Amino acid sequence: PPSVADRMADDGLHLGLRDALQVLYNGHVKAEDAAAPPIAQTLLGVHEGLQRAAKVSRWSEWEVHRSVVLLSRMHGEDPLARLALLAMLSASSWYEMACHCAQSVASSLASRSPVTREQVARGWLELSLLLLAEPALDRFKLPYDVLQSELETIRGQLGHQLGQRLSKRSGELADAIEAVKRGGARGAARNARSGGGSKPTGSLPGRSVPGRSVSFFSSDAAGATGGAALKTAPILPRGDELISGSDPPTNKTRGEYASAEEYVGTHFALLREDFIRPLRDALNAVRRGEAPPREVRLHRDVRLVGTHVGEPGGLLHHLRIGGEGAETETGLINGSLVVLSKDGWRTTRCAVVTKREAARVRADGSLFVSFQADGAGADNHTLGASSRDAALAIEIASLGSAPLEMIEAGAYWGAYRPVLAALQAAAASGSLPLEDSLLRCSNCDAPPSYLRPGLPSYDVRPIFNLTDQDAPCAVDVSGLWEGQQGSSLDAYQLQAAKALLTRRLALVQGPPGTGKTFIGLMVVRTLLRNTALWSADGIAAQDAAAAAAAAAAA
Repeated sequence: PPSVADRMADDGLHLGLRDALQVLYNGHVKAEDAAAPPIAQTLLGVHEGLQRAAKVSRWSEWEVHRSVVLLSRMHGEDPLARLALLAMLSASSWYEMACHCAQSVASSLASRSPVTREQVARGWLELSLLLLAEPALDRFKLPYDVLQSELETIRGQLGHQLGQRLSKRSGELADAIEAVKRGGARGAARNARSGGGSKPTGSLPGRSVPGRSVSFFSSDAAGATGGAALKTAPILPRGDELISGSDPPTNKTRGEYASAEEYVGTHFALLREDFIRPLRDALNAVRRGEAPPREVRLHRDVRLVGTHVGEPGGLLHHLRIGGEGAETETGLINGSLVVLSKDGWRTTRCAVVTKREAARVRADGSLFVSFQADGAGADNHTLGASSRDAALAIEIASLGSAPLEMIEAGAYWGAYRPVLAALQAAAASGSLPLEDSLLRCSNCDAPPSYLRPGLPSYDVRPIFNLTDQDAPCAVDVSGLWEGQQGSSLDAYQLQAAKALLTRRLALVQGPPGTGKTFIGLMVVRTLLRNTALWSADGIAAQDAAAAAAAAAAA
């Protein structure tokens, strides 16, 4: 059968829904290939999103039967599987056709082989048990009495061996239907779905939590920053922080930090507030009916188009920006942060831009984003939201095509996030490199450990890049460099390179285009060229040679 690549949609990015179903059915049902594409991920990644594609499709009876078989073969506890199932059920054209097909399963499959009839009947059994077991799916009802009768007819038509495969599950479906009729209890169906054990399946994402309403744009969040909580502090802005905030701790320009935790916590809070405060001010200006600052762009007609599976496997959402200039906007790149609202900015949700190149190809205002849980931390801030955030994805999908407002953050989140994550990792490790220099400003000018007295000269050809690169250029890096010729660096740049090589802590600063990155690259190349002088193995070899020389001299 054709491969996934052979069946790509016209945009070259996604399979169409019918082609996806064909590929999956051939792989999972006909060939029973363990290497077949995963069902939920493939369905969620179809062109224009699964729910929309299912809604606009015209379904034949066989296509519905085939899709039921595939849906029943998804792992019931997988959040992606639940999201795919809910998307199909929410598509009115598929759901209505499924209710119709459930009343004539036996007759519509009469011409199919016994094996195919058994596979389809089993698919309807599993799907029915799941719908009966999940309170969150209560609104999606099938004509269970008629369906059960149809499935019993098929079971009677099959031979003993195939019929026996359906016998147990058919009995469990009868018990579940009767339990629901008696009073809406779904325990029997839940136990049947989990194989009769006492452990029920997990509730579907989006299900109400007792005593608390589940809202898409939730502004409540936990998580204090500072102290021991820094190890699990949120990195992404929380909804409440985009309304109001408090001043972060002050950086110490005199005196010492009491601990590494205080130092890291202070700089984490300062850097995070440096990003959040301008965004908060812009949102509050919009809430007051004022124009946002020039560096912040506001879009008032953004629509949710569909859900896709991103790389390396997260959940992405396809937005479309409407209004003037939607096709030509250029402010967003991969890693940019956007904030969206559905209720006039009373509540907000942050998302991170990804797959920007693929969106630009469409030239229709498309934007792929990864919605993140409120105040997400470093562990689940990826290109695509983690699959365990399917509840969030389902809540987002429930918006349908309602118009949203969106603000582009003026600062680039992709530059802040890795530094915040690194500071958080330092807090978790319990140690801070160069602690005496950073906390107490001591030993900053001391030589680094790799410049031990008596070491051979360093080969600095990467810095003196105008010399013969095939001939060693040995220099005592702790000595004077003024007489050395053959570098493209000017005097100040050469001074900066020497400081980086010869001090434990050095700060190189300057306006854009003055060579900071270029100098850093030269210094790293120099260190790599002289690995044998400072690596653990190299130092051990030098110590052994020194000991041998001392022994010989004695």
